[in-house]
Amino acid sequence: MRIAVCVKWVPDPEYPFQATIGGVQLDGPGLTYLANPLDMVACEAGVRLKELAGGTVKVVTVGPEAAESALRSGLALGADSATRVEFEGDGLVAGDPTARLLAAVLASDPPDVIICGARSSDSGSGTVPVFLAERLDRPLVTNVVSLRGVGPLEVERRMEGGRRQLLQVHPPAAITVEESLCDPRYPSVLARRKADRTPIEVFTPGQLGVDLPDRSVTLIRLQGPRPLAARLVSPPAGLLARGRLAFVMAGGPDPKRSSRRLEGPTPLVVDQLLAYLDANGVTGSDGRRR
Repeated sequence: MRIAVCVKWVPDPEYPFQATIGGVQLDGPGLTYLANPLDMVACEAGVRLKELAGGTVKVVTVGPEAAESALRSGLALGADSATRVEFEGDGLVAGDPTARLLAAVLASDPPDVIICGARSSDSGSGTVPVFLAERLDRPLVTNVVSLRGVGPLEVERRMEGGRRQLLQVHPPAAITVEESLCDPRYPSVLARRKADRTPIEVFTPGQLGVDLPDRSVTLIRLQGPRPLAARLVSPPAGLLARGRLAFVMAGGPDPKRSSRRLEGPTPLVVDQLLAYLDANGVTGSDGRRR
């Protein structure tokens, strides 16, 4: 079985980074890049499938020369070969161009199964597997959380509301995997050294016969997350569900309402409380509820 795994070179989400002054690039102290974590799950799934059914695993990426570190991470997990397509475009918005280049390099040696991470940790759009499956005319199974079988693959995919869908997939096909599918193995020192010595095949868009059009989507600005709310509203526990919902939707108690703290001996506090309730029409002069 020929298996291809698509990986992406992304900023390390564990390191703090920010947009530059122009707002279109990432910068920050200690900013590093690595293989997209979900793509490493895809690599592990591909290697396990190879160990079960036999065959080969190829890891493929689109990006600059530095992106080869992501390919070597896949090789260290057990992939047999690696291919990079030279591309200097913006990986945050270049979903369709990336898919076109991946489709071109995979069409020369069509794999039986294409495995991708469900989304990348930088853009999170999840569009590349969709474009790729469309260009290669393959069925796409998304959000896979379990992968079994050899001939027809038995896959379990996550659906909304915690439901699961069991499918039988006949190659050729493409799938996207979720984090819960498996944990990538920790490669040994020998595996890492072997990955460092493995040659990586490199293509340019021109060699693949791909003429990329002008950008239809351009990144204007990167913005950080919205600031957290200055005030958290916690409804009283004694309210019913409808009352708690109304309390939260109203933003909590009315800030215009005045508050008063009663202090002093207990008899004095009781008298003050009764006077306050009577003044606000809650009780009558005799202290009884109206």
